[in-house]
Amino acid sequence: MSSRVCVIGAGVCGLAAAQVLSERGIPFDVYEKGSDVGGQWRFRNDSGTSAVYDSIELNSSRDMSGFPKFPMPKDYPLFPGHPQMLDYLERYTEHFGLRPHIRFRTSVTAVAKDGDGYLVTLDDGQTHRYSHVLVANGFHWDPKWPEPAYQGEYTGSQLHSKDYKSAGPLRDRRVLVVGFGNTACDIATELSTVAGRVVSSARRGFWITPKYFFGKPADEVNLPFAKYVPPAVQSLSLTAMLWLMQGRISKYGLAAPGHLALRTHPATCEGYLPAIKAGRIGVRPGIERFDGGKRVRFTDGSVEEFDAIVWCTGFKFSFPFLPAALTPVMTGPMRLFRRVVMPGHDGLFFLGFAKTLSAITPVAEAQAEWTADLIEGRTRLPGREAMEAEIAADERKVRRRYSATPRLTVELDVYRYLRQLLRDRTRHLVTGDAAAAPRPDSRTTDHRPAPAGSR
Repeated sequence: MSSRVCVIGAGVCGLAAAQVLSERGIPFDVYEKGSDVGGQWRFRNDSGTSAVYDSIELNSSRDMSGFPKFPMPKDYPLFPGHPQMLDYLERYTEHFGLRPHIRFRTSVTAVAKDGDGYLVTLDDGQTHRYSHVLVANGFHWDPKWPEPAYQGEYTGSQLHSKDYKSAGPLRDRRVLVVGFGNTACDIATELSTVAGRVVSSARRGFWITPKYFFGKPADEVNLPFAKYVPPAVQSLSLTAMLWLMQGRISKYGLAAPGHLALRTHPATCEGYLPAIKAGRIGVRPGIERFDGGKRVRFTDGSVEEFDAIVWCTGFKFSFPFLPAALTPVMTGPMRLFRRVVMPGHDGLFFLGFAKTLSAITPVAEAQAEWTADLIEGRTRLPGREAMEAEIAADERKVRRRYSATPRLTVELDVYRYLRQLLRDRTRHLVTGDAAAAPRPDSRTTDHRPAPAGSR
């Protein structure tokens, strides 16, 4: 079978895969459900898969958020919003000539194993044969609601954060924002400027980190620590810094985290704590039940009425086009070798299923480079038993690093992961000649902006 590759999705990770495959001269097709590129970052994407809201900003800074091969323009805001991110992805697509390879308004409805390759069925009924399939459909599009559902009846309006686009429809209303994380803090903060009352409810304590340290973007200040300092020291250092900057989190009425920073994924939001301190956001613990009408009872015994609830309860990992045999285990630490390969199905790759403290772009590019090496036969995978052992070892590392995270899934220590991918690309070389070595333009181990002229 010829090596023609199928890429599912034209968001950040699908475009990264397309760029690398195009650069390598590997034939490929990209299928995108929407009418244009951008995936998550196309606001109100007609694919129905975008969860971004109008006021959203990246939590990583401009100079750290671009692909290593294609830095973001210097005229973007320091923390770009969705218009700049979409503009950037469109520029990336045009710069590398990727658009002719993408088939828009086309959904993949089924992927089936077929000998050494895969049969890919499209929504128009056509079936195509591919040697490899790269799954890049993302994991911020299928809403996860509380399970099991809370007892009792609630008659107010409810929406998931995926369907929240702006604060306008909730103006002057009493709103309960449930959950913690970037989205919950952002939405509660935005609503606090227009809603009649906003209450933030979270079952557990969590850390909140600012976007700036000492007047500079936090990810730039933290770069040397993130790359070279052991995780335990990182946690202690950040915890001490947050204590100095914020004091006890409990003084805001929030539950104390009960663990060091970075033992769970923190929320990054500049305005959340000041809004609580100013009285614009109320704080409650988790929900116990609904008391009928618009009344909500919390675990501390308090009861309050709300006109609307915004559920910031995350997303499910969904692969509706994959049969059970090809669907990876994603609950708990994922059962994927290097977060990409499902043992026993070496031609099926999953790109971008990672939750990072920095931008996903360097991870997407590095995964695409490693995947292309495997497709070209420049490097090889270890045996299935060895992969299973590595997955188990990775699970132990994740459990030690993120010991306070109740449901471990896609947490990732970015720079250690990038170094591991680079080691794999050299450790399993098929030949020892220079042609088989990893290409230096991948910049796998360092995510610093390239010179402006490189665009």
